[in-house]
Amino acid sequence: MNPVPDRPARLLLLGGLAVGLVARLVFAVADDGLWWPDEYYQALEPAHRAVFGYGWQAWEFLEGARHWTLPGLVAALMKVSEAAGLPYLRVIEFSFCLVGSATGYAVSLLARAQGASQRASAISAAVFSLMGLAVFIAPRAMGEGLSGLPITLAFALLFMAPSRGKVIAAGLLLSLAVGLRLQNGLFCLGALAVLWRLKGPVALLLGVLVVGAVGYGLVDQLTWGEPFHSARAYLRFNLVEGRASAFGTSPFFHYVSAFVTAEGLTFVPLVLLTALGARKRPELPLIVLGFFLVHSLIPHKELRFLFPLVPLLAAQAALGLDLVKPKVQLAVLALAGLSLLTLPWLTFGRLGIHDPPRDTSALDFGGPENRLLIRAGKLDDLCGLRLASLTHWRTGGYAYFHHRAPIYRADKPEEGAGHYNYVIARHGTVEGTELAVDHDVALIKLNDAPCTPDPTYDWHLE
Repeated sequence: MNPVPDRPARLLLLGGLAVGLVARLVFAVADDGLWWPDEYYQALEPAHRAVFGYGWQAWEFLEGARHWTLPGLVAALMKVSEAAGLPYLRVIEFSFCLVGSATGYAVSLLARAQGASQRASAISAAVFSLMGLAVFIAPRAMGEGLSGLPITLAFALLFMAPSRGKVIAAGLLLSLAVGLRLQNGLFCLGALAVLWRLKGPVALLLGVLVVGAVGYGLVDQLTWGEPFHSARAYLRFNLVEGRASAFGTSPFFHYVSAFVTAEGLTFVPLVLLTALGARKRPELPLIVLGFFLVHSLIPHKELRFLFPLVPLLAAQAALGLDLVKPKVQLAVLALAGLSLLTLPWLTFGRLGIHDPPRDTSALDFGGPENRLLIRAGKLDDLCGLRLASLTHWRTGGYAYFHHRAPIYRADKPEEGAGHYNYVIARHGTVEGTELAVDHDVALIKLNDAPCTPDPTYDWHLE
């Protein structure tokens, strides 16, 4: 590494991180919709139920197939926000945006740790910070987006001169990533291989990971009543019973096409630059390729599953940037800026999702319903609410509603008769008093509607 500070590179790094953070915060405020229901029902909703005592329960939290690391962190943010009198949804979104921006800085650290120049490291960090897909995922309470930071930092520590303290910190970070998403255990295997290749203290890292695994099991013991219950239930559901395929299957090359259509402006250059620099440092490319291939062999595919690879690709690409001309470096940075500018035109089809329809905008999908749920939750005379404009699991549920009253489903119009006095429906489709309209969706009070308690209300999501 060049020990002499490179002021232009430092300004580029700080500028890229700053613009990326602002873009994330603006997007968080403008978009109240969802990418995938898991961002609600694997994090926000169980956290809300844990803190406030009510909320829908997805099957994973009935069978104990999820670890409590992610919803536990979200619950802590909810609790602190509530105590401080702050809107917990915004606090959670902004916290995740800060993590996304910090991941960009971790990209520069990992690039420098592998021997990239300050300029190339700054460009690679700026590319990650500005790319539309990274901005899109940033405010969402999903383990895939959150785990990018500990994974990238862990490898940065391992590629530095691996002291005892750095190895311990890397092991703890990787253990946290596994708690956020079980599949991140593959990165633990990669980290052990990296340390072995660097002739570092492999036994120490293995010992820390074992301690982390014990902690994983202890959390399951405290939350589900037996150690490693969530891992066993999750693996049984996916590998033994194959029930994940019920949520859709995709061909082997799905991730290739999805990355190209969703983030081709930066993904293609990053892959090419990674290949270019792989001769100098082949460890990360092999880890990325292995993670990619394992997920490609699994029938059920979602682009978000591979997001932890994106910061690793960006960091590795810095080695390739050092081998190309300055004009090419600036072109890659410009493509990242263009990716950010074209984010408003992102569709579900470009993300590789067929339901909703491919041409549906991926921005603020379900946002009108969620904002009206927040509005409805503040009504003193509300005793029950019916969702008529959108399937219930595509909304933010009680994390947005924040009112201990029944929400009845759009796909069961006969459900809850006599137990609700407000409806969220398409503007002009339901008789009553429209209290608020968001785009073409309205919050409607049913005039003179009887509303009695519903002791049989089912809190199960499915």
